[in-house]
Amino acid sequence: MIGLSEVVRGIVAPPGPPGACLAVRAPGVDAVAVTGHRQVSGVPEPLPMTVATSHDLASVTKVAATTTALLALASSRELDLADPVRRFLPGVGPMTLDDLLLHRAGLWEWWPTYCDVGGPEEGAALVRELPLRYPPRTGRHYSDLGFMLLGQVVEAAAGASLPAAVTELVLDAAGTERTAFAAPVGAEVAAGGLGDTIEKEMLDTGSPYPVPRSGADFAGWRDHVLVGEVDDGNAFHTFGGVSGHAGLFSDVEDLLRIGGALCRSTSGDGPWDAAATAAFLACGPDPGQSRGFRSWPTTAGGCTTTAFGHPGFTGTTIAVLPRHGATVVLATNRLHVSGPPVPNEILWRPALDAAHALLHAQAPA
Repeated sequence: MIGLSEVVRGIVAPPGPPGACLAVRAPGVDAVAVTGHRQVSGVPEPLPMTVATSHDLASVTKVAATTTALLALASSRELDLADPVRRFLPGVGPMTLDDLLLHRAGLWEWWPTYCDVGGPEEGAALVRELPLRYPPRTGRHYSDLGFMLLGQVVEAAAGASLPAAVTELVLDAAGTERTAFAAPVGAEVAAGGLGDTIEKEMLDTGSPYPVPRSGADFAGWRDHVLVGEVDDGNAFHTFGGVSGHAGLFSDVEDLLRIGGALCRSTSGDGPWDAAATAAFLACGPDPGQSRGFRSWPTTAGGCTTTAFGHPGFTGTTIAVLPRHGATVVLATNRLHVSGPPVPNEILWRPALDAAHALLHAQAPA
């Protein structure tokens, strides 16, 4: 069996990220391995990565905040997966909450809202009004815009701002202490990439999404190492660090607590309804996609099970394994490199499989 320490050492081997932390928690199991540095550029000496390092969660926001807030609202019967989005956001097209969570609403995958608008209210309106790119329910097209809309649904259903709603419905319920939108809690933060380099290149090349905009259409590009700033351009430039698709900062311990609350909810012992939790984790029509959650099969000790969670562009991934009551968190600073970053999946797969093997090795007798 490959141990967690060996896995994280492999993750940070060149051309991998400078630092990594891998943690596993389940009944009778509480293990963590951390190595490397949270920042190597823009500082006199490299700064160590620790368990207490805060990370820009990027798209992990989708499950740690937005999806779980929707689960909480479904648990209290404030909404249903079959509800039309226009119940909460009048004027939006013919799509349901389920369509958005499954990425089957037909939306553009991505749009540089900061090229067109100057603030959160205008940005929210733009996302509601953009024409569809695909016919609804004809295929899965992973979309940040769908989760921008779902963040607005959370606000409408909860009658509160997204940070306030997520704090009440998710963070307080899970017992977190160092999770917040827009900026990290505490001074120890994993560094990101060099400003908006990646998004500017996306606009200049039209890849991977051929949006009708170019890098010249925006004058606010950042060109410094991002430390404590939201990496995602839409979340940062348009929405002030607060959006349904990105913007949350957290550390490994708080992510373990959120995962633990989800696991307990699957068995009826957590803060959210067991039937609602099962509905959100149920497989959708497309492989690897549940309601908001991605899924990965993993095999260890003769056991094949499914992990549900989400990766974040900046290098953090969370997953829960309900069969084991387990949460796995991998936190890295994969964008803090001089060359092309290693894809999340390459970092995550060995981490997940090693964590699953550890669960069998250390399971209570």
